[in-house]
Amino acid sequence: MRVALINPTPIDHYSPCIRTLAAYLKQHGHEVRLVFLPADNYTTRFQPGFIKQMKQTLVEDLVELMADCDLVGVSFLTAQFDVAVQATRAIQKAYPDKAICWGGFHPTTMPQQALEFVDMVCVGEGEEALLELADTLEAGEDPTAIQNFWFKTADGRVVSNPHRPLIQDLDTMPFQDFTLEDDWTWEPKTAAKLVKIEWDFFKHIVPTYPDRNGDLRISYKTMITRGCPHKCSYCGVAFNHQLYEGQKYLRRRSVEHLVGEIKQVIRKFPEIGIIHFQDDVFFSTSTEEIEKFGEVWKREVGLPFRAQCSPATINEAKYKALIDAGLCFTELGIQTGSSETMRMYKRGMTNEQLLKAVNIISKYRDHIQVPDYHMILDNPWESTEDMMKGLRLICTLPPPYNLLPSSLIAYPGTEFFYKAMEDGFVTDEYNQVYRASFHVPKGSYLNFLFFLTLFNNLPKEVVLWLANERFVRRLNQRRYDRMWGRMYQAGEVARKAQRFADFATKGKLLEITSLRELKRVANQMK
Repeated sequence: MRVALINPTPIDHYSPCIRTLAAYLKQHGHEVRLVFLPADNYTTRFQPGFIKQMKQTLVEDLVELMADCDLVGVSFLTAQFDVAVQATRAIQKAYPDKAICWGGFHPTTMPQQALEFVDMVCVGEGEEALLELADTLEAGEDPTAIQNFWFKTADGRVVSNPHRPLIQDLDTMPFQDFTLEDDWTWEPKTAAKLVKIEWDFFKHIVPTYPDRNGDLRISYKTMITRGCPHKCSYCGVAFNHQLYEGQKYLRRRSVEHLVGEIKQVIRKFPEIGIIHFQDDVFFSTSTEEIEKFGEVWKREVGLPFRAQCSPATINEAKYKALIDAGLCFTELGIQTGSSETMRMYKRGMTNEQLLKAVNIISKYRDHIQVPDYHMILDNPWESTEDMMKGLRLICTLPPPYNLLPSSLIAYPGTEFFYKAMEDGFVTDEYNQVYRASFHVPKGSYLNFLFFLTLFNNLPKEVVLWLANERFVRRLNQRRYDRMWGRMYQAGEVARKAQRFADFATKGKLLEITSLRELKRVANQMK
């Protein structure tokens, strides 16, 4: 059977779900076509409620690619909902009898809504379930008893099947499919047509990141884990913990299995020069396991790598072992400086742990590029004083760092989704949630002060002076929000010009292929 897996995706094309599904289906004898659709909302981040739609010519190409496929799967997140619906409806119109299913995190959290658009929805982990669906359809049998699937029958009845156990031994799974055998994506300049992916073209699309010396390297993204140890109220991981209650949700591959994947992809694409681990919390294992990883990585791979951590999982022994192994960049989730908000977020950590983690990272700053620290703004349940605690915390952190402020979006699957509607903060879930951009916090005086901390050369004393109670009381009013939003946009332009100049002086300007890449890389360059 030929299966098409469609993924509306950001520009980096990082799609571990469908690449792993493709590898699993191929391992069991099915043909797979991967199709990536443009669903990046970064360029429209200053246009709240923007409905992302593909150009008609690209939709026509998509329909044509589906002609010889027996089963179509569409996997997506909430922010990609509009593109997923557009693609689904176009395929259904052209091929009314074609089997189409939805999967991914949004359909998992909203299966009843998904059944308004398709007749089959995969809920939760998909490898074994999708394989069984493909085998069953190929045999011409009734699929409505397949675990992990919801179905809408011909008579309108909804069948919700139980979940099969999570795959605990990740070493039994194939590496994500990065063969580019039958992969398609949009032509980047116009996004008006689909083109077959070839490496000479694709290597200019995947992100490049700086190593310790500032040299830009083509990246490969992967994960060693599935799951996350935390159950933060703003994140959908808590939903998955509940979905698989009683099972071990955080699972980890062996170092040997991971190294096998990296060696395989580097043999095929030797220009790859840096590995980006996308695990929610790469550090979420014992110090001994991290030290083992470092030893094997140095001996078998030797490439620089990037990783994310949380304050609750980092210690100096782990960090030093990873630095010795080639760690060159770290992301850390701070999210808030208020203990009250921390409890609301169910982070299970303290400001003391946050500062300890930051100090560990800062101690090894000569070995890494500028770290990213994440901060959540626009929490409607957070008081002004709690926001000020976060700002004061940020201003005490040792530089340099790159602050990544984001807007709290009450996505489906998070604890805040229904709470925001019950409390009246969300009255239009499509425009206020699905089409909201977390890249850009809303216009407000306090948010603008957080934005000012992105300028590492601006003394933090100036930010704290602007944050005195008299200014905040006067300027942090809704009637000024639009002005502060415009100031934020103007500041983004100023920062872009600064980054442009920085790269010019470092002699690396010609290595940058887009303004977005310039922003991403220059933030992290010393």
